Amino acid sequence: MWFLVALGVVTGASLVRSAGYCSTNTFPTNTSSMHFSKEPVPYEYGFQDKFKSIHCCVKGYRSIEWFKDGVAYPWSAGVSNLILYPEAANQTLYTRRAARSDSGNYTCKLSNETHSETHTVRLNILEKPTDAPKTMFISKDQWVEEDSELRLFCEALIGRPYLADAGRDLRWRKVWPNGTEGDLSPSQTEIKTTREDVEDIIGSYLTISRVSAHDYGTYVCVVHSNDVVARSYVTVHYKYAGGSGWCGGAGVPWRAVAAGGAAGVLLLVTGLVLHRRCTPRLLLAARHARARAATAAHRARVLEKEFDVCVCWTAVDGELVRGALLPTLALKYKYRVHTAPLSTTPDNWYSSLVCEVSRCRSLVAVLSPCQYSSQQLLTALRQLRALPVPPVVVLLQDLPKLKREAKESGESLVEVLRRTRLVAWRHVHERAFWTQLRLALPLPPARTQEKHAVETEESKNSRSGSLTALV
Repeated sequence: MWFLVALGVVTGASLVRSAGYCSTNTFPTNTSSMHFSKEPVPYEYGFQDKFKSIHCCVKGYRSIEWFKDGVAYPWSAGVSNLILYPEAANQTLYTRRAARSDSGNYTCKLSNETHSETHTVRLNILEKPTDAPKTMFISKDQWVEEDSELRLFCEALIGRPYLADAGRDLRWRKVWPNGTEGDLSPSQTEIKTTREDVEDIIGSYLTISRVSAHDYGTYVCVVHSNDVVARSYVTVHYKYAGGSGWCGGAGVPWRAVAAGGAAGVLLLVTGLVLHRRCTPRLLLAARHARARAATAAHRARVLEKEFDVCVCWTAVDGELVRGALLPTLALKYKYRVHTAPLSTTPDNWYSSLVCEVSRCRSLVAVLSPCQYSSQQLLTALRQLRALPVPPVVVLLQDLPKLKREAKESGESLVEVLRRTRLVAWRHVHERAFWTQLRLALPLPPARTQEKHAVETEESKNSRSGSLTALV
């Protein structure tokens, strides 16, 4: 009878002291937003048939929910024996007699009007005290401004001594640049802590009221338990004034982050659009500026070739080439144009073009991919690429079913296309096409005399065609 009364008194006292866990050693912050009021410990340990409590210490929240392994509170006896302690504002769970079945992941979900935060504690109920220490919490690396405050925390379950002279201790030490460990300086204060529910859990705070230059570096939390020594390291880095950080788990301003992200995406899209529209024109303008500043020797080398561009095509594409492409290149952009009609079959294109191309500075081949099979298109590109001048291929149609055709040709067609300069035709009035084509061709020589027309009879007669509109 008296034993039960005494047990109830001890348990009640432990419960009262555990309820005050969240009110001691709290973060020195004045913010009203939702934040953890002290370090959120991720691991907890207790012993079978003993009192045990776990905590989720937070301020600025409106509601708190608890879950064990995904199951919402309250729990049946088969799930967990832990219950809420209302006097601790539901931040504390406890049981007077812990059982092995109480082990598991306990998650507290905290919410206010704008934010939501979760923290998970892994609880392990042991049958007997452990021999080796088990680290429960160690602060992460810190970035701290000079003259500001620093707080580090280390907590561990210390093993029971099995010898009378066996040591049990947890303390902070400074790691010097040469790798040795030394005592803390007088400006670095260490505060030891204990748990009311489990006497084998001890911790230590390392606090510095005003961080100075010699306080930066690495610290180690050394835990001695019998013959076992465990070390956990924390590095304190210098942080420039004006930097921002998230202290104590305060709520992340998700609306500001989302707004900043949306603004960043908008700027990125705008930049891509401007890059696509303006960069080719700027590059072309820069080329013209360099050409105007070219030396007489450079201009003489340009005139060594009889023509600036050789345009070749098959009969299928003749109307468009003669009606739009040739007049625009010759009359508007002042290219010295030479023409070379091709046969429909591409097997002999190299032999028919090699002499013509030798008179020109560049080569433009106009192709309609739909009139060729994949193998014929591959042959045509190989014939053109074998010429001494790299071809610029103007595609009058999109490449159809490229993946299937590439497989039929053993991936060779895809490889050749990737190594070939391709310019897609869209419309005679589309400025982007002409800019892209002119970037792929050398600039024509400066002309101060009479305009030169296309050298072939076909192009002379084409000026009356329906497609002679110039860009």
